[in-house]
Amino acid sequence: VKGYIGGHALLTELKTEALKERHWKTILQRLGIRIPFPDLSVGVLWDHNLLSRKKDMHEVMTVAQGEMALEVFLGQIRERWTKQELELVLFQNRTRLIRGWDDLFATLDEHIGGLALMKSSPYYRSVREFQEEGKLWEDRLTKLRAAFDSWVDVQRRWVYLEGILFGSSDIKAQLPTEWSRFKSVDSEFIALMRRIAGKPYAMEVLNIDNLQRTLERLGNLMGVIQRALGEYLAKQRTDFSRFFFLGDDDLLEIMGNSGEPGKVLPHVGKMFAGIAA
Repeated sequence: VKGYIGGHALLTELKTEALKERHWKTILQRLGIRIPFPDLSVGVLWDHNLLSRKKDMHEVMTVAQGEMALEVFLGQIRERWTKQELELVLFQNRTRLIRGWDDLFATLDEHIGGLALMKSSPYYRSVREFQEEGKLWEDRLTKLRAAFDSWVDVQRRWVYLEGILFGSSDIKAQLPTEWSRFKSVDSEFIALMRRIAGKPYAMEVLNIDNLQRTLERLGNLMGVIQRALGEYLAKQRTDFSRFFFLGDDDLLEIMGNSGEPGKVLPHVGKMFAGIAA
């Protein structure tokens, strides 16, 4: 009776969902059972001294549970990123921009790190399907991380320059080359945002041809514009030293509103401390 009770406990453990067909093949080999898996029954297991091979059975179940943990992790990654929507917000009634970057980067880093760590597991190396799917998702998420790194920088630069160069006709007149260059960047960036707004899913980003190269090029162009803008502001400060008391944003507001004294006046007190506001 005690033997049957012990056997029942072991049989209950063998019902775990972690045991796949490959694990059952190992169990049958260790028990010396040579029948097709569909013909397997409790009686057959019992007749082949299942109780005397408890250690072997637990070894197989340990492997199965370890592999099951990896399968669950890969499933979580697949579920998250095939359904991950990008959070978009309307900007100045012109386009939609991506927000929620911190959460995106945190999840990407967590999953990329988990996939890298998973490769050190003996359970990962023993199953080809894990290796194939693990590599697939590691490649996808690494590319996505690189794209988002460039994208957040491009978006930040675009928001800054859009407000400066499109916010004032005076700036357009004073910096015609930079304005024209940014107009080209703006058209390309708006087109990119419209495309992603049409299908706002993270994985859709990877379907955009030459995205990384495009983002890097836009970032470089805006870097050139920002450097030219910095040189322009440096010249204004050289021409009028009181401008050194102003930050770039304040000085740009003055330069962009030279014909509107009401917008310039609030900055006068910063340049001339003795003048009451």
